[in-house]
Amino acid sequence: MCEEDGPKSAISFAMVIAGSVISIVSISNNVLLFISLIRNNRCFKCYFHFILALCFFDIIISVCYMPVILVDSLKDWTKWIELARAWWPFFVYGLAMTHVCMTSACYILIAVAYERYLITVRSYMLKQFQKRRSWWCFACLAIGILTKGGMLIELDVFPSEDESCKNTVMEYFVDVTEVTKSVWYGTIYKFWLRNIATVFLPFFLLLLINLGIVLELRSQMQHAFGNRSRRRFSLRMQSRINVRQATATMLFICVIYLISNVVNVFITAWEFVDIESLQTRFMEEYMLSADLSSVLVVTACALRLPIYMLCNPELRKAVKKSFTHKSEHQQKMHQTFSLIAKILV
Repeated sequence: MCEEDGPKSAISFAMVIAGSVISIVSISNNVLLFISLIRNNRCFKCYFHFILALCFFDIIISVCYMPVILVDSLKDWTKWIELARAWWPFFVYGLAMTHVCMTSACYILIAVAYERYLITVRSYMLKQFQKRRSWWCFACLAIGILTKGGMLIELDVFPSEDESCKNTVMEYFVDVTEVTKSVWYGTIYKFWLRNIATVFLPFFLLLLINLGIVLELRSQMQHAFGNRSRRRFSLRMQSRINVRQATATMLFICVIYLISNVVNVFITAWEFVDIESLQTRFMEEYMLSADLSSVLVVTACALRLPIYMLCNPELRKAVKKSFTHKSEHQQKMHQTFSLIAKILV
């Protein structure tokens, strides 16, 4: 007999629904930000370049959440065969695209944080780094493709050998392919290299860079307050307001990223130590943590625009300017139509 997997728990399904709502908010926020930045004349001349790239990846991550995660849960809950048949061909491609964008986005964040660090310590390398922002964006995408693009050949949809599974949601199932069973690919690349490059390295790099920025800012503030000349202190601080605001924005964004990836880092570390216990004694918690990790990722994507608007006047001005232009255009159109109507009447 065909044994169907049990439906996800109510908590897990509630998290999936919450994640879907958050993903819609994230799509709206990031589309708005993307349009605002792309219309800005300074977009490719300052750190907006990195923000635009991050925004692009956030949109794809948020768009893919519902077909990859929500539809998977819905088909198991509803046993809707047509939904399952629509989901199977898309799943592998959608999952691979999501993970490529997630990895690329986290390395974009590292690039943003590193630029802020160079600005904070007034490094001589800053100008050269800023000239190569486009190159760094492509490099981040390349890292995402090299580390996660292989998911396209690692996973596939297979027909069930059990005849009783036909015309049910268990008619096909997703499983790993033969390539993952080799030592070089399955163990060295997929398990060790990928997890280190996409989970541990970005997390601890961001942690160290942000810690370095905070310590440097603290040292500068102590030195500034130690200066007896209030006038010189005021002038010096005024000249660095924009830099400090951009740095504060980046720190908040990175902190949100670190918080959203704590669960993923913890579970991945557990997989390194004792994966058998996760797959046997703690299987339900293991699946629940995967859902929670996905929700936290889209939550981090949705929170970026509010953080930009609250912490960075420069980005806030760019977004408001985009709205202002739109409202002015609508007003002019309304005045034109009103004038035409008066003439005709």
